[in-house]
Amino acid sequence: MKKYLAIAMSLTFATVALKAQNLPSYQSIITGQSPYYYNQLDSSLTPLVGTGTFVANSAITTGPTNDYFGNADDAYFFSNTTAQISLAAGSDVIYSSGSTNNGIGSISLVFQTPNAVNATTRYIFSNGDVNNGVAGISGGEFALALTSQNLRFTVGNLNLGAVPSSFSNLTAGTWYYFAATWNFTGANNSNFGIHYYLGAAGQPTNTLSSGFTQRGGSGNISSSANLGNSETFTVSAIQSDASGGFNVAGVPGFVEGLATWSNQLSVAQIDSQFAGLITVPEPSTLMLAASAGGLFLLGLRRKFRR
Repeated sequence: MKKYLAIAMSLTFATVALKAQNLPSYQSIITGQSPYYYNQLDSSLTPLVGTGTFVANSAITTGPTNDYFGNADDAYFFSNTTAQISLAAGSDVIYSSGSTNNGIGSISLVFQTPNAVNATTRYIFSNGDVNNGVAGISGGEFALALTSQNLRFTVGNLNLGAVPSSFSNLTAGTWYYFAATWNFTGANNSNFGIHYYLGAAGQPTNTLSSGFTQRGGSGNISSSANLGNSETFTVSAIQSDASGGFNVAGVPGFVEGLATWSNQLSVAQIDSQFAGLITVPEPSTLMLAASAGGLFLLGLRRKFRR
């Protein structure tokens, strides 16, 4: 009897465990972790936490659109390769951008890849220009880009690609969660460097992949590298080359929920954010599951009362 009750209870609680997630609940997870800066990148481009309102390039067509949760005007799209939004000088998204004195922090965001196969570099964000991603980067770059359906994460003087392996072959038209935490106050051992995370939005936390690259020594990130170079933070494209916007063949990419911290988030906090993107089945599906559980219990009751 206990075995059957356990099965029945698992059926019942399976629906309860899938707690409904939506934009307000995801926002509450982020704000509950005391971010330094948090901007939903909605129609206002004004941050929920922190200072610095993004400004769109007036010469391009860009604007708010449906977000990951399906809310109108709660994500930003980039309709061509010159589209970008950026902050005015002096408004840092990254805490102590360009400084090695306070080189500790975290970042997270949600983005949707353009629903087209990408063959060139398309920037999701950039803080400290990466000189088109070729030799000559100055050592303070911090950028995330999509290159031939692979993510390239530029940290200091180093381009990280296909590390972890999930950075390769991203699916077109798919929402992803990205996060990174770092400590650049020292170098040459495993206490100093950057952790990074990537997962398809809506999947269980055990699908969130991660990697780590050390600052100095075997990590190959220069021991003098910082993040941001105190330069303009841009979403889509980069300051020195406005042709790398987050768009492929006229198909836009989307970005929402950009948040940063002045501390390193824990793995549990990262998992909490990622889990906040899990949505529940349609109500009819839940009702069907609940009905199945109820019928199962009714059948057991009849069986054991005979």
